[in-house]
Amino acid sequence: MAKFPLVLAAVAAVVVAGVVVSQKRKKQPIIEERKHELKPELVPQPETIFEAEPEIILEPIPEPFFEPEPEIELEAIPEPEPEPFFEPEPEIELEPEPVFEPEPVPEPEPEPITELEPEPEPIPEPEPEPVLEAEAGIEYGNSTGNLSNGGFVAIKDDWIYYQNSSSHNWLFKVNINTGEKVQLNSDKTYYINVVGDWVYYCNFDEGWRIYRIRTDGTDKTKLNDDDSHDANVAGEWIYYQNRTDNWCLYKMKLDGSERTKIGKDRCDYVNAVGDWVYYQNLGDNNCVYKVRNDGSERTKVNNDISYYINVVGDRIFYSNMSDDKCLYSMSIDGEDKIKLNQCATYEVNATDDWVFYHNADDGGVLYKVRTDGTEETLLSENYCKYVNIAGDFVYYDGSKTPGVYELYRLRKDGSDWQRVE
Repeated sequence: MAKFPLVLAAVAAVVVAGVVVSQKRKKQPIIEERKHELKPELVPQPETIFEAEPEIILEPIPEPFFEPEPEIELEAIPEPEPEPFFEPEPEIELEPEPVFEPEPVPEPEPEPITELEPEPEPIPEPEPEPVLEAEAGIEYGNSTGNLSNGGFVAIKDDWIYYQNSSSHNWLFKVNINTGEKVQLNSDKTYYINVVGDWVYYCNFDEGWRIYRIRTDGTDKTKLNDDDSHDANVAGEWIYYQNRTDNWCLYKMKLDGSERTKIGKDRCDYVNAVGDWVYYQNLGDNNCVYKVRNDGSERTKVNNDISYYINVVGDRIFYSNMSDDKCLYSMSIDGEDKIKLNQCATYEVNATDDWVFYHNADDGGVLYKVRTDGTEETLLSENYCKYVNIAGDFVYYDGSKTPGVYELYRLRKDGSDWQRVE
């Protein structure tokens, strides 16, 4: 009996549970409907239109424009003429600018400096003529003609000073009356100038520095450190071409002080005469220019290609390369131009009466012609170059071998030809 109520209760629980489940199933759709009723119908809303941003059209970035710089026209630098230093003749193979480097010469037997030379015997000389007539009291160290030909020889009083090609091109002097010969230095010596008791010269062995030495061979002194050529002593000054400074024109005092640049032109064949310095302007077609010795009043004198310039008195003598290399003269202002011969003329050396020169059309032998163009005369059939004049004699180098020098001389009339020792 006790178990019955328990069974009954269990059955009742099962029935109730079944009813509950049944009710839930019946009510489920209603709940869903309510849920649908409560859920508002979704009305499709119009899509939000987003206005497209305008397309940005990028303009092309222009390439930078650089205006070209104006082309700079470089001033044409004239190619310097091959310096004929003394001999640019086409007929004879041109030698490069002489470096004055002779081949080794056997050392001569040492001799006392003042030893008399037994040979040649003393040669009678006429009264020595002045190197260059003084102008306004100016004393010159050598003639313009000699200096345009290397300045191998100069004359002062009773002595001829010369570069002895038989003794390494050293400086010697010889007395024109007694024949006494004296060695003054052991330097290769060019552009000899003698003023007072001093000899001024360019020393090849020392890089063409200008030196001076007394006429007795003492007190040798270096005056500058420039590569110096065409040294002209005129009065209290030495004028020269400075190759250390682009061949410009310089001057300095006789003791080497007050070194001054007086011209910017590249120059050659320097002639210091009076208050002016005349020269070949390598930067202007090798024409003749002049400038005052203080550097002012630079003036063009002619339009000819001019070599071997000699200023003598109020005339300028030169080889005119613009007219078949013929010999010309003109006044110092470039007027009154005169043609003096009809041959290729080099190594010009003019005096007051005559012009001596190397005739390239006749094998390079020595000729002379009067300063008015008359009486053209053959003096020697021997080859010559670097024509120098001292007293009544014409000196020249007779060697055709580059770097080898053989000094000869003969009288102005062509007689007494001899080797200089």
